Amino acid sequence: MKPRRNLSRLDQVLRIGVGMVLMYMGFIDTTLIGDTYLAVAAGIFGAVNIVAGLGGYCPLYRLAGISTRCSK
Repeated sequence: MKPRRNLSRLDQVLRIGVGMVLMYMGFIDTTLIGDTYLAVAAGIFGAVNIVAGLGGYCPLYRLAGISTRCSK
């Protein structure tokens, strides 16, 4: 069973952009975040947002009953 998309195009673009910034801060330029564990957590959170943005589906939105996608 394929999950129904629940992210709008704007939401997807924002998630991918923020995810890229967080991955950069967490994995590439770790001096921006002083704590190593916090940097890795930010990088992982960024990767999860990129995956959600590319897939157009957020499981937390589904649990909360939220959808930013326009229904046509």
